[in-house]
Amino acid sequence: MGYDTIIDSSPIGKRLDGMKQDDARMLVFGGKRVPLTGKLVIGRDPACHIVIENKLVSWKHAMIQKIKDDYFVKDLESTNGTFVNGARVPEGKYVKLESGDKIKIGKTVLQLN
Repeated sequence: MGYDTIIDSSPIGKRLDGMKQDDARMLVFGGKRVPLTGKLVIGRDPACHIVIENKLVSWKHAMIQKIKDDYFVKDLESTNGTFVNGARVPEGKYVKLESGDKIKIGKTVLQLN
């Protein structure tokens, strides 16, 4: 896989080309697949990484963050809460995610694969 902004024959280009891009976990919802590679904010605000247009979703509703090799979700003081496998994410706490976990935000269910 080449990179438009890095010359493939350069040392950095060769190193980047050798990295596997498919190692990232994916967040799946509504037929879409979004790679989780750092931190994603989910909400109704158009500036969010994942925008869910639903009145049950707060402007900045939840955050999913990769820390080392693990993934965590945190509710961002939303009005209606964030749920993992049916359990509400406690206010101010991070909940570790496992492959197959279902995150419910408003009426939207996102699955970690």
